[in-house]
Amino acid sequence: MVQRKSPERKSSDERRDEIVRATLRLVAAKGFAGVTLREVATEVGVVHGLIRHYFTSRDELVAAAFDFAVTSELASDRALLDGLDPVAALAGWLAATPEDHYRVWIDAWSEAPRTPPLAAALDRHHRDCERILTTVIERVVDAGLGASADPAADSRLLTAVADGVAVQHHAVGVIGVEEANAIVFGAAERQLSLEPGSLARANPVPARGQWTDSAPR
Repeated sequence: MVQRKSPERKSSDERRDEIVRATLRLVAAKGFAGVTLREVATEVGVVHGLIRHYFTSRDELVAAAFDFAVTSELASDRALLDGLDPVAALAGWLAATPEDHYRVWIDAWSEAPRTPPLAAALDRHHRDCERILTTVIERVVDAGLGASADPAADSRLLTAVADGVAVQHHAVGVIGVEEANAIVFGAAERQLSLEPGSLARANPVPARGQWTDSAPR
C-alpha cells in the first residue's frame, strides 16, 4: 500500500509570510477595501480560522501587508540611492514612480481613515520617506551642488509636491509622466538652488518604487 506524504509543515514565520504575500497579491488586484480574510485563506489554501491565528482582524492583516511591502521597497530604494551621486539620487527619488507602486499608496491613503492600523503604518512610512529625502538633500548640499537652510523642511515641502503630482498623474490622469517630472524637478531645482534641467539630465533608470515585485503573482 502506497503511503501518502504529509504536507510539509511550515514554521510560524513561514506561514505568516505566506499569508502576507497572498494579501499583497489581492491588494494589488482589488485594493485594500476589497480584501477579505476568506479570500486570503483561499489564496493561501488554508482554512479561514488559520488566518485569525496570525491576524486578529482584516484591518491588522492589510496593515501588515502594507508594512511589509513598503519596508521591502524602502530597503531597495536606500541601496539604489547609496550607489548614485547626490543629484542623481535626488532625481531618482523625486521622479514619477511606476503605476502599481503609487496606486497602492493612493489606495492606502483612501482606506486609512477607515482602517486605523493602516493609517498608523502609512504615517510611519511617510515619515520614513521624508527622512530618506532629507538625507539625500543633505548629500546634495554637502557636495556643494545645491543649498538648503533646512533640509527637513525642504523634504516635507518636496514630498507634498511629489505626492500631489502623483495623484494628478496616476489617479486622475490629467498630466503625463514627462509633465509630472518637470513639475517636481522644477520645484526641487528652485527650492535647492540647483541648475535648471540638472535633475532631468541626472534621472537614473530604472526608477525606484518597484514594490509589487515583492508580491509574486
